[in-house]
Amino acid sequence: MAARTNGNPTPPTGPAAGSEAEAMVCYTVNHAARLLGQAISHRLAALGVTTGQLPTLLALYATDGQTQSELARRTGVEQPTMAVNLRRMERDGLITRTPDPADARRALVHLTDKARTVQTDVQALRSGIDAEALTGFTHEEHTQLAHLLDRLVHNLQHLTDHPGTTP
Repeated sequence: MAARTNGNPTPPTGPAAGSEAEAMVCYTVNHAARLLGQAISHRLAALGVTTGQLPTLLALYATDGQTQSELARRTGVEQPTMAVNLRRMERDGLITRTPDPADARRALVHLTDKARTVQTDVQALRSGIDAEALTGFTHEEHTQLAHLLDRLVHNLQHLTDHPGTTP
């Protein structure tokens, strides 16, 4: 990823060096995502939470007592992935599952006291990482980056949902 020193971009190194501009975007976004993931992962580990558990925790912090399928939809993961994630979260003492009184075939996922205890720290960590990652960005740049990333995600979702077509 190109670093900035005194406002001047540093030439890229690694696989993207000398590539076309389009390849640079892919490399840079991927590199930024990896670095962001590493920063979050290290800090979450201190709280007894993994990066993979974060979206589920945030969804449960917003609305406790959801089903596995509701959580899968809200977090955008496949049902089998959510099932594995919930088993690990249960093992780690972050959630419990209880039968749904409205439909005994389903279970409701609830946060444990342990998960509630780290809620403030998890949410502060999330916003703190954003603030650190955006150090030196103006409010307008932050807004523009968020908009551009939303468009990028939309385009990439379209590519995976409809291979071979353009958005």
